[in-house]
Amino acid sequence: MEKTRLIFASTKDSDMQYAVKTPITSSFFYLETKEKRYALLDKVDFGIIPKKAKIISVPLNPLSVEAKKLRYKTSDRNKLAYYIFKKYGLMGKRVEVPIHFPLDMADFLRKNGAKLTPTFPFFPQRAMKTKEEIEYIKESLAHTKLAFRIIENILRRSKIRKNRIYYQNKILTSEFLKQEAEKALIEKGMFDLLGMIISTGAQTAIPHHSGSGPIRPHQPIVCDIFPRHRNSGYFSDMTRTYVKGKPSAEIQKMYEAVLRAQNAAIKKIRSGVSAKEIYDISANVILKNGYHIGDSGFIHGLGHGVGLDIHEKPSLKPHSEDILEAGNVITIEPGLYYSGIGGIRLEDMVLVTKTSCQNLTNFPKRLVIP
Repeated sequence: MEKTRLIFASTKDSDMQYAVKTPITSSFFYLETKEKRYALLDKVDFGIIPKKAKIISVPLNPLSVEAKKLRYKTSDRNKLAYYIFKKYGLMGKRVEVPIHFPLDMADFLRKNGAKLTPTFPFFPQRAMKTKEEIEYIKESLAHTKLAFRIIENILRRSKIRKNRIYYQNKILTSEFLKQEAEKALIEKGMFDLLGMIISTGAQTAIPHHSGSGPIRPHQPIVCDIFPRHRNSGYFSDMTRTYVKGKPSAEIQKMYEAVLRAQNAAIKKIRSGVSAKEIYDISANVILKNGYHIGDSGFIHGLGHGVGLDIHEKPSLKPHSEDILEAGNVITIEPGLYYSGIGGIRLEDMVLVTKTSCQNLTNFPKRLVIP
């Protein structure tokens, strides 16, 4: 470790979770120097971090008592931060902090001699997943696929009557599908931290419309589920588009174009290829199929890294400067969206390897559910 790093947060912050790998709900200081790592913990949290983590746990209360004696007109936590800088010889040294480091604390420390450098990504190595992290993601994804099986089963057992879909003699709604998917996720230790998308009909033309109301027959149903595992903290991310009934010719054509774009991109993924190149491959397939890029049609990036955050490095966008590396876990999610027609999106998670990639999602893609 050559850098000096400081975080002040709870493990709800993904960088702190990555650093200590132990859930701690109160904000605390994590300090990483060239030689050692420290967690400065309140007495209610002291002893939580196991010894195998090779992090020195420091009781914070004695430091807090001394820090409160400092004659500065600022908060106690800012005084404590200053005291930590003095105690560990950090004043005048370059100290990296996350870009979401508390602004008032940063201003106070800088005013009194600290050299803080906001850094993103804070832990660049987070982009390359370890074997353990890959297993966590696979577990999260396995539970997410179960939620999709439940959605597909409900749609399969539903009946179309006039302009409505009925399940167990009740109108099938987005809210009901979300409820059933969430039940399955909760039973498997997953939680729906950021919500989920189950949109229908005209709603599907807006990529992040969460969806509401009756599910429309013969029209697209976009299901995008991205839960987090309660224990490991790792996300999964998966999207499928369905039609209950008979899709229009245009929807069928859009679906096939999106599927081709996804397959073309996945075939070219390997370590050393630029993220922009993979985006371009997918975008060119969209264009060759007669659709648009930009303000309509394919209007978003192709994908992103997934881990302790739902959106991580690398980013697969038209102007991305990221290079894919072995160990990246990324989404590949092309889509097409047109007002008055609807939207189509397909999303798989893949693991980048030296020579290709492994599709971790490995789940059937079927547009029509009869």
